[in-house]
Amino acid sequence: MSDMIDAFRALKDMRQTERKVFGIPCPVCIEKLPKAQPKILQHGQVCRAHKPHYRDPRPRPTTDEYNEQMAAAGSEWRVS
Repeated sequence: MSDMIDAFRALKDMRQTERKVFGIPCPVCIEKLPKAQPKILQHGQVCRAHKPHYRDPRPRPTTDEYNEQMAAAGSEWRVS
């Protein structure tokens, strides 16, 4: 059971690192909901906190870009 727990903790850490490295605050949230914390969007993610919905227009990073930025953030996660 501890292997599964370790795997889920590692997955959680990876997602937090991805959010820090690739995430940007939703510009529509900042504009329409100035007192609320803006949603953090990753590439192509949709923000449904307001209408009309906003989709982050950035393309997904290539494998090399992903690996470089994750290594710069100090993560051992790599995509092959």
